[in-house]
Amino acid sequence: MYPPRSVSVLMSGSGVIVEGDSVTLNCISDSNPPALNFSWFKENETSAVGSGQSFSALQSGHFYCQAHNQHGSQRSDAVTVTGEAFINTLLSLHIIHQFGELIMMIFLFQFIMLLVGM
Repeated sequence: MYPPRSVSVLMSGSGVIVEGDSVTLNCISDSNPPALNFSWFKENETSAVGSGQSFSALQSGHFYCQAHNQHGSQRSDAVTVTGEAFINTLLSLHIIHQFGELIMMIFLFQFIMLLVGM
């Protein structure tokens, strides 16, 4: 008989929340007797955001579970659930950065052509 150990979270899909959808998280542990109580937390929040072996994350963040049996409890490492809007913002910033580099290269090319033409 022992408390939960090797507690981990399995995430369905890519972990990216598409608008109007959710990501399912499952809490897995090794314990004897088996853990029957599971709590879900979002990092930096004090109260639980869910209970049960499965949890549907409706928003982005870092989530972890805590498995309990009569001998004790243990928490998992946090997993990251990312929102589609966040990924789109990063992609937009990357494209803007790439576009800025292209404009600088065109300007440099024109400057060199101006110097060579003198």
